Amino acid sequence: MKNPLLVSLESLEHGPTQLSGSLPGALLELKEEDGFRNMGEIQYDLTATRTGSEVLVTGSVEAPLEMECVRSGQFFSTKVQESAFLRDFSIEEIGGDFDLTDEVREAVLLQIPNYPVSPEAQSDDFELPALPSELTDDDDTSPWKDLDNLNV
Repeated sequence: MKNPLLVSLESLEHGPTQLSGSLPGALLELKEEDGFRNMGEIQYDLTATRTGSEVLVTGSVEAPLEMECVRSGQFFSTKVQESAFLRDFSIEEIGGDFDLTDEVREAVLLQIPNYPVSPEAQSDDFELPALPSELTDDDDTSPWKDLDNLNV
């Protein structure tokens, strides 16, 4: 992917520049990760403003995707969003044109929860799925038996 979200310093000399559009969901590089699927396009609505010797970029970014719930093990659809996107860049450091692609990608990735929980699993009447009988420890040979009997 070649510089899909470039901002020209020259265009900022005439006032703020509005940047709206989308980037491919593949940019998130989550396809190979367990627990994620169906990444939609990353939508962005940004405003770049030159303020003295800096460029200030504000706005919002969001991306729809499906995540695996850590409680139920089921996938659920959600929208990951950063509604207070804010980045500043020194004009001396960026030189001419600069690319916001990595900044937008990072903003979305930082909003993905470490332990995603579906709305259904957050309800008060949610019950954890039962373990299959071959995975339960009903006999005295359980490795947890000694810990269960420990009196601290």
